[in-house]
Amino acid sequence: MSWRGEVNKCLSATYKNWITSKRNVFTVFELIFWPLISLLSIGLLTRFLEVDSNAVSFLLVGAIGLTILQICQIDVAYVLLFDMWSKSIKNTLVSPVRGYHLVLGALLFGMIRGTAAFAILAGMGWMLFGFDFLAGGWTTIAVFLAGIFVVSAVIGMTVCISILTFGQKADVAAWSLSGLIMLVSGIYYPVEVLPGPLQLMARAVPLTYFLEYYRTAYGYAGHQVLTGAALAALYFVVGLLIMEWSIERARRTGMLLRLSE
Repeated sequence: MSWRGEVNKCLSATYKNWITSKRNVFTVFELIFWPLISLLSIGLLTRFLEVDSNAVSFLLVGAIGLTILQICQIDVAYVLLFDMWSKSIKNTLVSPVRGYHLVLGALLFGMIRGTAAFAILAGMGWMLFGFDFLAGGWTTIAVFLAGIFVVSAVIGMTVCISILTFGQKADVAAWSLSGLIMLVSGIYYPVEVLPGPLQLMARAVPLTYFLEYYRTAYGYAGHQVLTGAALAALYFVVGLLIMEWSIERARRTGMLLRLSE
């Protein structure tokens, strides 16, 4: 198989998500409406509490990071969620594509939407609350976004694996996993305020390290972004392997037929 064929298979998943999304008016709410509501809520809360500019930046970094995570992970999950809801998973998985084609293609679409969301939210944060999103430079932003995108892919793959393993009821994971990540990864507070066991869990979540990395630009010392990058890469590779195994298992057990008409 040539590299062009591999790329085209990945892009087919990107195109599939694009076609599905542009027909769904609610994707506009996912990309613009709800993210802006979240940003405004946090920003106005900082005005009420009269916190200093660094604390405002701390909270806005968390709000923006969580929004991008939710947008990108649901795009990866949609690669099977839409098929499950339309009872057509078997049609997708009998085509000559592998699990990694679907994941990488959907991730590309999620990265495009996530980058657009970052630009919108960072610009609104700067205009309304004085959030200097360029305080750490473009390299810091690139590393931060890359980390979130990989973590999003891992969450999205977890949703897909759950669907292929447990069936339709597992789609609740698409919305619950990001909430669990929000609890332990220090979205709105330092992980040091968590109880000991949750701090250990937080250190196993790569997003924790990428948030700390971005926040160093606003006076918050200390980060171990290389540890976060290593964990993210490990989870991503393991996720792809388990995704392939789950597809093969779903074929053997008849789960694909139960999820399709």
